[in-house]
Amino acid sequence: MGIFKELVLLPVAPLRGTVKVAELLAEEADRRLYDEDNIKRELIQLEIDAEEGRVGDAERANMEDELMERLAVARRRTAEELEPAKAPLPEEVTSHG
Repeated sequence: MGIFKELVLLPVAPLRGTVKVAELLAEEADRRLYDEDNIKRELIQLEIDAEEGRVGDAERANMEDELMERLAVARRRTAEELEPAKAPLPEEVTSHG
């Protein structure tokens, strides 16, 4: 039965590969977007750009707000990953006997 399934699914193999690549790209983009070190580097670069007059006050404030929001998400994700898995306690079985 396994070979029949593979033959039937063979025409969609390129699509499955494309979907897998897209998922990997999305995961990497997300990882970089919320990488705490990258966000800190962007904040430092924003400060330098502001001091050198490459960005105005309003643009700086908007970009800084966005970066701080991403930093908060990154830290929240890190905290969640560090928490032990909180599995629900099994319900006690009661017998009425």
